[in-house]
Amino acid sequence: MDTERKLTEQEAAQIVGVTVHALRAWRWRKQGPKYLKLGSAVRYQMRDLNAYLEKHTVDPEAKLSIQPRRRHARRAA
Repeated sequence: MDTERKLTEQEAAQIVGVTVHALRAWRWRKQGPKYLKLGSAVRYQMRDLNAYLEKHTVDPEAKLSIQPRRRHARRAA
């Protein structure tokens, strides 16, 4: 049985660093962290918030093997 405490919108917003309005907008757009819908109540689990934050973590020192974009050759008139 899952005994992890379910977090409110206010708690989740504080952890993720956004407003409650942003969380609601994300849900409406089917974006953002996973959530539970219990009747009319919306709850979040810490593991889902952590997974969302991990997925959106950017490591600027990570070595990328992406080639620089080449500009298109201009067409002759």
